Amino acid sequence: MTVPKVHVTVRRMTEEDIDAVMELGGNIISRSELTDLGLEGPLDCSFVAVVDGRIIGFNLARMQYVGIPLTRVCLIHGIVVQHEFRRHGIGNRLVEEMFRCCHENGVDTIRAHVEQSDVRLQRFIMQLGFYRSTVDNYDKTVGA
Repeated sequence: MTVPKVHVTVRRMTEEDIDAVMELGGNIISRSELTDLGLEGPLDCSFVAVVDGRIIGFNLARMQYVGIPLTRVCLIHGIVVQHEFRRHGIGNRLVEEMFRCCHENGVDTIRAHVEQSDVRLQRFIMQLGFYRSTVDNYDKTVGA
């Protein structure tokens, strides 16, 4: 499906956007997790892409301290663009706004965790200038 040329506005995500973000994002994050991110707080770098008053994309990102030694980074939790609006630069615009937010806050490292099997997302992230980190990620699942 070809999307006609539309005017896309990218702005900071607000708590009023939660319902639309939940609808667009499906099951990538729960309502309580989204609320716990501290939208509109001093560490938030989440943005939405809007067309005709409707959210058609978003990124979830938050500045935090990670690793040893502690390093201040911006961690990308997710990037979603409505299917019919993909490949029109909207994901790039969302990430560029996040880069600007990080720069304004003195954060120079942005980290994106990408599943090893998600080749499409790896390509997208690498096209934005990301590279494979020297940090290894170790996970442990605790019993339920």
